[in-house]
Amino acid sequence: MKCILLLGVALLAVAPSVWAQDVSDEDVVIPVPLYVGDLIVAKGVRVGTVFQPETIDVVVPTGSEGLTLAHPSEFLNTVAGVNIHRGSGQEHLTAIRSPVLTGGAGAGSFLYTLDGVPLRAAGFANVNALLEAPTELADSIEVFKGPGPADYGSNAVHGLINVVLNPSNYDGQFIQLQGSSRGFANVTGVANVTDNLKVSADLSHDSGFRDDSGFDQQKLAVQHFTDIGDWEISTLIALNNLNQETAGFLQGDDAYRDRDIIETNANPEAFRDTQALRGQIKAVRETDLGTLILQPYARRTQQRFLRHFVPGQALDKNGHTSFGVKSGFYGERWSAGVDAEYTSGFQYEFQNNESAFSFVQGLHFDYEVDAIVLAGFATKDFEIGNNATLHLGARGEYTSYDYDNQVDVGQSGRFIRAADRTDDYFTFTPKLGLTYDLGQTTFFARGARGSRAPQTSDLYSAQQNQVPGAADVETLDSLEVGLRGHAFGRGTFEVTGFTMWKDNFFFRNANGFNVVNGKTRHEGIEASFDFHLVGGFSLSGAGTLARHTYDFTEDVGSAANNIANGDRVDSAPDTLGNLALEYDGDRAGGYLRWTHVGDYFTNPGNTNEYEGHDIFTLGGRYDLTETLQLSLRMDNVFDTRYADRADFAFGNERFFPGRPRTVFAGLTLSLD
Repeated sequence: MKCILLLGVALLAVAPSVWAQDVSDEDVVIPVPLYVGDLIVAKGVRVGTVFQPETIDVVVPTGSEGLTLAHPSEFLNTVAGVNIHRGSGQEHLTAIRSPVLTGGAGAGSFLYTLDGVPLRAAGFANVNALLEAPTELADSIEVFKGPGPADYGSNAVHGLINVVLNPSNYDGQFIQLQGSSRGFANVTGVANVTDNLKVSADLSHDSGFRDDSGFDQQKLAVQHFTDIGDWEISTLIALNNLNQETAGFLQGDDAYRDRDIIETNANPEAFRDTQALRGQIKAVRETDLGTLILQPYARRTQQRFLRHFVPGQALDKNGHTSFGVKSGFYGERWSAGVDAEYTSGFQYEFQNNESAFSFVQGLHFDYEVDAIVLAGFATKDFEIGNNATLHLGARGEYTSYDYDNQVDVGQSGRFIRAADRTDDYFTFTPKLGLTYDLGQTTFFARGARGSRAPQTSDLYSAQQNQVPGAADVETLDSLEVGLRGHAFGRGTFEVTGFTMWKDNFFFRNANGFNVVNGKTRHEGIEASFDFHLVGGFSLSGAGTLARHTYDFTEDVGSAANNIANGDRVDSAPDTLGNLALEYDGDRAGGYLRWTHVGDYFTNPGNTNEYEGHDIFTLGGRYDLTETLQLSLRMDNVFDTRYADRADFAFGNERFFPGRPRTVFAGLTLSLD
């Protein structure tokens, strides 16, 4: 299979198109305000990506068959370099040009935004953050790969995902009903209540294909549009509520292959309840110098869940309240701005169960943290001759944490409760890019640094062999070069090579202990294309070849994983790929997609391995009338036994089994 993927990526490198679902080649929405155009979207602008040094993909969540997909991984994993592992229900772990990262590393390495505003405060991120985003209601989702642009700060280390709602109140009204053969059902609706008020909602229920693993989720977005003097004002209020019964890992050698146990759940007591409320305003004003954008916002998030994935299964409660503002001035070839945010958060962890190893019964943590983030950024583009442009940018960011321990100081089992303290960090992240117009093709190159202050959980949920507050600023330096453009009038293509090295990598080892100063290397090539055939048919695909390695040797005295310099990082397949044949006719459409995940090690010591999988999806739609559409989709066509996630921890192979063959059907009524 690796040989097939190697050949496929080589073909992608010369194939005639870049892949962007249902989005114009000439004019796509991106979250990077490099040039001011005729339409402001999120904190970005409408520009063509052909002449940008960054690698950005835009996907449309409904896909070719017209159904709202049941989980964000289903459409985001069609992007080259993206590998989202689905857990139970709406849970997930993310990879963008990276291994699939967990814990504080997973939460803090990717920035998730809604119309340009982060879903969570920088030091209080959620590894399952996309479950809070209204992806079912999105007009598009933008994936920025590699260190984020200058006007986005902490957590945009490996990449950024921006969920974009429809930016106007003039179209897109619909109501959709859908269900599956395995107990998933939802209703999604978008309506223009008045000339300047839009309401969008999604209500989902899933019985779960495993025992005691269903969920109910409600998402609501209210958008208001108006003009006040010279200002264009758009207001967004978004609400999310999730009540989930969680299925735990299957344990044992290749347990995901056993048809008799994949629907069982050894942790029927596990659950996750999450609520999030956010409000944000975007005020835009044109001036003689350029476009001024102000984005004040407020958010409140809280969640309760059982830590079923570790011995002891403690109850975890956490949340935070934030107030902030993002601002920027955007000229034709420059931008500058300042951001500020205040957050008050809490963390509580208590284990009712009897002690298991060093996971002791009783209180583990109870603390509060107040945080302040202040930042400034600037970018400037310079034309070099007739065909080349130099892109410069930089961001400085100051982060301050005030930690207040609510219980006795000391150690309980593996858990260390530190005394009250304050911690301050400053990060500086320069960006340098070059684009060169070759006619139908553009050459681009980029060097950038991504950086983040530690997550508050990294610092203050300290564990054995860790000094509280010892986690340092994580940095990732990236170099990438590539080609993108049009070919033969039939489509577009993009191929990118990258190398990255990361310092102060904070992660949890196979025994659940924190490592505060790891180093890793990341190298790879990505390619994507969208080729228009004849008779309404098209062929699109994306492929990745990558190698992710540890760049340090673990100290013998604390070695739990036997990590040696050059070992492969776990949960990091060398090959990822997907290929789709699509048909789009006047009244009907459909597609067949092949998705490939290569083999990968499941533990840092490289002694356990998951063999990877290949899955096929078939979907289609038929317009019953001008306003009513029938949609069908079959996931896992060949009923393959595979794992959505495989890992090795606490001496056991562990798996979240992939969903067996499932049929989805839906009806969509257009209200426009």
